[in-house]
Amino acid sequence: MPNVAFYTLGCRLNQAETGLATADLADHGYTPVPWGEPADLLVINSCAVTAAAAQKTRQAVRAARRRWPEAFVVVIGCGVTVDRDAWDMEDGPDLLVPNPPPAPLSALLPAVLQPHRRLADIAPGEPQDGFTIPGAGVFGERTRANLKIQDGCDFFCSYCIVPYTRGRSRSRDADDVLREAQALISHGYHELVLCGVNLTAYHDHGLDVAGLLRRLLTLNGDFRIRLGSAEPAPVLERVVDVMAEDRRICRFLHLPLQYGEDSILHSMRRHYRAADYRRLAEMALARIDGLCLGADVIVGFPGETDAAFASCHDFLASLPFGLLHVFSYSPRPGTTAAGLAGRPPARLVKRRSEALLAVGAAKAAAFAASQIGQTVTVLLEDGDAGTGWSDNYLHVRIEPPVRRPANTLVDVTITAADGNREVRGRAIAPPACNQASASGEKPCP
Repeated sequence: MPNVAFYTLGCRLNQAETGLATADLADHGYTPVPWGEPADLLVINSCAVTAAAAQKTRQAVRAARRRWPEAFVVVIGCGVTVDRDAWDMEDGPDLLVPNPPPAPLSALLPAVLQPHRRLADIAPGEPQDGFTIPGAGVFGERTRANLKIQDGCDFFCSYCIVPYTRGRSRSRDADDVLREAQALISHGYHELVLCGVNLTAYHDHGLDVAGLLRRLLTLNGDFRIRLGSAEPAPVLERVVDVMAEDRRICRFLHLPLQYGEDSILHSMRRHYRAADYRRLAEMALARIDGLCLGADVIVGFPGETDAAFASCHDFLASLPFGLLHVFSYSPRPGTTAAGLAGRPPARLVKRRSEALLAVGAAKAAAFAASQIGQTVTVLLEDGDAGTGWSDNYLHVRIEPPVRRPANTLVDVTITAADGNREVRGRAIAPPACNQASASGEKPCP
């Protein structure tokens, strides 16, 4: 049987789509192998969110061609949709599949894989609301499964290429989401990460993302649900209601901010003001104890003055973020912002970025310290070392290590914080272990 290896760039949504494509090819006779091992078919899931990401995709294709010259190379995803002209080169891929694909990848491949016989580009499929996806994703030995529920975006922020790479917002059929979710749980995944371009835009026959969460919680099995990035929107109040009611929804809310000052938010064409963001963040923090609040922020956007940056810095310093991603603005050709004047000098952007990174590090350390004495549920990634991730997104080292396999949920009391999001804790023995100890049997570790 032919082997297939995947290389995925970019976001969790890309990872979810790679998992689905892996399952599709496995069902059609391909044997998945890790990237780096010899394979007959190489699939690169591309990213185009920045010019640098697009360049990384092209570099990955050239490197694959050099290392495995007899392999059939396919590029799928965002980079195909908006950067088709970039692939007109001798060492380019054999097949290009844009978003949305017109059919599963297995149906688009030739009957015989013949590298270096360039096929015509595949035309994109028709975007549809209420879409369905056959099968269930495969994620190798990972403990989390990425579950796609939505695609596309209607916001057209001035810096963002995604509406052009993925099209308008559309939502997956809720029954199909539940079908794949139950399959993933049955396959042994204990954490489902909901993925989309804009989760808060989810809407299927009157069901919003909060309603979808309630339906997912009715599934059978031992599992928890983590929200991917969720754009600020009124529906978040209902989402927080669900999170507060059921601890199977991870206490992590990643609200992309992008900037903490209104003039830059307006130039970015964001759909809220700083005060709106603050209201949503403070509402969630007040209602969910131990919530980890995450955010993205872009520094060095065109028009960023000293005053605007100072306001953004003060805004970030005023909220108890547990996780802050800081990005320096990178113009993406094809976006409105790429033509804007007034970009700060690179050295100034570097200093401003370092200042925000320092804020983020201090916030992460403070959040970790605030959890000392609290009990969290940890999904083990390394059973031997006793390390894994808590429901509120702390990296936990259990001392002494528990002798339980990876992909096991363990309740842990946090005993110390080591900076950033690193903490240590003591495992709480489940009732069955306590009963075994009382009866004279060998207790659980």
